[in-house]
Amino acid sequence: MSSKLGAPHRSLAERYLKDVAMSQTEIAFLLGYSDVSSFSSAFKRWTGFAPGDQRRPV
Repeated sequence: MSSKLGAPHRSLAERYLKDVAMSQTEIAFLLGYSDVSSFSSAFKRWTGFAPGDQRRPV
């Protein structure tokens, strides 16, 4: 997926990850990924971080 095509998914993923009530499985499904692993790989490619890193307090 090119960076232009991934931008909307990245934006939504970052927004969804702020909602701690949503699981990564739910987020992956909402973004159209077949499984959490595929979503995690894409997120790491976009940001350089794992999705769980977004939820950890600084």
